[in-house]
Amino acid sequence: MLNHTRFGKTGRTLVLVHGFLGGTGYWTPVAAGLKDHFDVISVDLPGFAGSASVPAPDSLSGYAATLFALMDELGVGRFSLLGFSMGGMIAQQAVFDRPERIESLILYGSAGVGDLPNRFESWEASIARIRREGVEPTADRTVATWFVDGTRHPYHASCREACRGAHADSCVTVMRAMQGWSSLDRLGSIASPTLVIVGDKDRSTRPSESVVLWEGIPGSRLCVLPDCAHGAHMEKPDLFNAIVLDFLLRNT
Repeated sequence: MLNHTRFGKTGRTLVLVHGFLGGTGYWTPVAAGLKDHFDVISVDLPGFAGSASVPAPDSLSGYAATLFALMDELGVGRFSLLGFSMGGMIAQQAVFDRPERIESLILYGSAGVGDLPNRFESWEASIARIRREGVEPTADRTVATWFVDGTRHPYHASCREACRGAHADSCVTVMRAMQGWSSLDRLGSIASPTLVIVGDKDRSTRPSESVVLWEGIPGSRLCVLPDCAHGAHMEKPDLFNAIVLDFLLRNT
């Protein structure tokens, strides 16, 4: 079973899926704001944080399958899915693979193209960095870009700590899995109510990439958070939670 943390345990289920180098720990502000309304489950994906010893699948469908397997083990049928960055791509793949399981969808700081041409550095550069310097120095550099104020933001330290322990080979595997992946020709098939969120100063997935998701998914909503980078849920947690809660209460 994948490592996971469950908050609240009442109401309908919301599953939180972290991004590259992430882990359950950086969802703490979100879980704190939503646990009184939902059964909140945050998951450590294979190869990361508390699931670092679990071999990484070589496709985003494989990652989505691990989420469904965990939900099966926990006795959860339908659930809402909030995916951040890479987790947003996995969330899209999940709704393509098992649409009947996804009640509503939140794509946060994500994109419809896995190569992320506007990312602060290419996946190939990150792969080379991990092989040259190791995972932790790469995470130091990466996590700092998630905040407008970089390492000076009060939540940076806890976010960085939550991103420790990723397995180097798994990091490379999932970066390779994202390369060439695209949802653009399938966005129109998404029937689940969908919210797209992005920070206006995101350096990993620019707002223009979220606009593509919003325009491609029928009936979806778009929210651009001001003065936020990639980690908006930690930069402005109260604002982020209020927007997510409003959406979920209207669509679950």
